[in-house]
Amino acid sequence: MTTSQKLSDEKIAALAARFDHHGPEYREHSAEILEHMQRHCPFVHSEAWGGFWVATTGEHVLEIAKKAEVFSSAQGETIPDGTDTRMIPLHSDPPELYDYRAILNPLFAPKKMAEWAQVVRDEANALMDKLVARGGGDLVMDVGQPLTAITTLKMTGFNPDDWYKYAHPLHELVYSAVPREEKLAMMSEMEREMNAEIARLRADPPPGSILEYLFDVDMAGRKLRMDEIQSMVLIIFGGGFDTAQALMGRIGVFLGHNPEYLRDLNENRHLIDNAIEEFLRVFPPTQGNSRCAVKPVTIAGQHIAAGEHVFMSWAAANRDPAEYDDPHKIDFRRELIRHYSFGVGPHRCLGSHLARLEVKAFLEALLDKAPDFRLVESEIELADDIGTVAGYNKVGIVL
Repeated sequence: MTTSQKLSDEKIAALAARFDHHGPEYREHSAEILEHMQRHCPFVHSEAWGGFWVATTGEHVLEIAKKAEVFSSAQGETIPDGTDTRMIPLHSDPPELYDYRAILNPLFAPKKMAEWAQVVRDEANALMDKLVARGGGDLVMDVGQPLTAITTLKMTGFNPDDWYKYAHPLHELVYSAVPREEKLAMMSEMEREMNAEIARLRADPPPGSILEYLFDVDMAGRKLRMDEIQSMVLIIFGGGFDTAQALMGRIGVFLGHNPEYLRDLNENRHLIDNAIEEFLRVFPPTQGNSRCAVKPVTIAGQHIAAGEHVFMSWAAANRDPAEYDDPHKIDFRRELIRHYSFGVGPHRCLGSHLARLEVKAFLEALLDKAPDFRLVESEIELADDIGTVAGYNKVGIVL
C-alpha cells in the first residue's frame, strides 16, 4: 500500500518486530513492513493478540498451508478469531473437510460459474448505468458491494433486495473499528435473520439454488443437518460478500491514480484476464489466514509448539522477490502469474472462480461505461482495519 510519508528504517523494523496486521501502522505501511520482514525476519514471532508466528515467504506459507495434518483450522482462520460461530468447511480439518468439500466444490466449479456469467454481467452493467446517470458515485457502495452481495443471494436462493441487511454486518465485522462486542451483536442478529430465512425456504427452496442443493445432497451417506446448512450459508455469505468487492475498490483507486494503466486496458481489452491476476497478486483481498499447530513442528528452523498459532501472509508471499521479478510492480503483461490470494492446500478458496467472474464483470462495466472516470480524493476512504480483508469503505468517482 502506498503512503504519502515514508517511515524510517528504524520505525519499520520496530513495527515488524511487533507485527500487528490490525494496527493503524499496517493500514498505512503494509508493503514496507512486509518487505522488511521478508528481508530480515521472514518467519518471526509476534506478541500481538496473544502471540503468533508470521510467515512471509512463498516457501513457508506453502509448507504450512499444505500440512493440514499439523496445522488445524478448527480454532479459526483469523487472528483474532472473528466470530463465535463455527463456519463449515472453513473451520474443518481432514478427513471431515474432504467430505464437506466434495459436496461444495461442484457449486462453484468453472462450468457452474459459466451459467451465472450473464447474470453477473447484467447486474454489473445495471449498477454502473445508475452511477453513470448520476454523473458519478461510490464504486464500493454503488457497485462493488451490491454486485457481490446480490449475486451471492441470488445463487443461494435469498431475496437479492435484502442485500444490505446481510452485507452491512459482515462488512463492519472485518472493516470497521467498532468494538468487537458491537460487531458480534450485529452478526448475531444477522445470523438469526439468515437462519429464519433458511428455515422458511426449506419447504420450497428456489429451483437451482444453493439451498435447494444443500437440502437434498447426500454427504458420506447422510443428509446434512440444519446447523451444517446454516454454517455453510454463513461462510458463503462471509466469503462472497466482501472479498471480491474489496478488490474492486482497490482496482478503482489504482486505475484512477494511474491513468496510463487505465488507457492500456481500454485499448487492449485482451489484457483484462491477466490484469485481474496481477491485481489479485498485488492487492489480495484476504491478507492472510491462520492455523493452529496440533503437534510440535519445525518451520524455517523455528520450533512451533502444539497450540501455537501461525499466520500465513498471502500479501507478503504475493510479493516475494524469490518468486517474482519486480514484485511490487503491476504488469499486465507478466507471464505465468501465480499468487496466493485464494490460499493454497485443502482450504483453497471455494469461490475463486466466482470472484474472478465478478471482478471481470465490474472491470468491463467500468471500462465500457466510465472509461475516463476521475477519483474524488476527498471521497476515498480506506477501511479502518485491513488486517483481515483489505479494501475501501468508499471510492468516490466523477465522470
